[in-house]
Amino acid sequence: MKIALISDIHSNILALEAIIRDIRKREVDAVLSLGDQVNLGPCPRETLALLHAEGVRCLHGNHERYILSAMRGDPEYSGANFRSLHFHAEKLQPEEITFPQTLQMEGITFCHAIPGDDRFPVNEPAIALPRLSHMLKDLPAHVICGHAHNPISYRLNGFALDGVGSAGCMDDGIPGMTLYTLADVSKGAVCLRPVYVAWHTAPIKALFKTSGMAEYCPIMAHIACLQMQHNHDYLLEFVTGARVLSKERGEKQISMKTMWDMDKRFKWPDGEATVPFWKSV
Repeated sequence: MKIALISDIHSNILALEAIIRDIRKREVDAVLSLGDQVNLGPCPRETLALLHAEGVRCLHGNHERYILSAMRGDPEYSGANFRSLHFHAEKLQPEEITFPQTLQMEGITFCHAIPGDDRFPVNEPAIALPRLSHMLKDLPAHVICGHAHNPISYRLNGFALDGVGSAGCMDDGIPGMTLYTLADVSKGAVCLRPVYVAWHTAPIKALFKTSGMAEYCPIMAHIACLQMQHNHDYLLEFVTGARVLSKERGEKQISMKTMWDMDKRFKWPDGEATVPFWKSV
């Protein structure tokens, strides 16, 4: 059985379209998306519509959970750094992003990170390995996941964990490339083949504008746009700095003022802060 595996699209419709065009050229039995279909990017509805039209089976990711929490008014997600969640919450309905947690197929367990924990730090081996060593008796023999925005692989006392990376925004990848994985699976045996596909990154900036996301949450849209164009994680660095500044100011949540002050301090890769960045579209 040949399965095309996509993960962490993050509402990047242009990258997804490039992947779908490539998958259509191949003989696959199923297409599976391993969570985080939405959030961060500008086109949640278009992304979900394309996945549905192509018959892609989608699984739950931590970003679907975040958006659902924002829809319920969870105060944990009320900080200015979560504005992207609220943009998506206003665009979507709960049933559109409510998916199964896991899928069993040919002896393999597919999920977003690990079963029962959609935020397990699969991208941090120094943290993940000790934790996994204490969890082995409760885990299936082989898990294939997303969540880590670059491909990962663990082998530990008969347990295997493989991550397929991000279609929408790799943390450390080649600009202009998107990623999915072909899995040949037979009775628990699997061969994974990463497939890199080129996509034209320039138009994504205009989509942030036309979707209204650049106006709704300009700083978060700026960060996400650059991350998708450069395949580099700017979000962690920016939000970490904003949290430090917010704590110094005694804030319970990161305020919009703190976000804008961080915007002035941040070393933007193109040298443009948020306001001039969006003016140039």
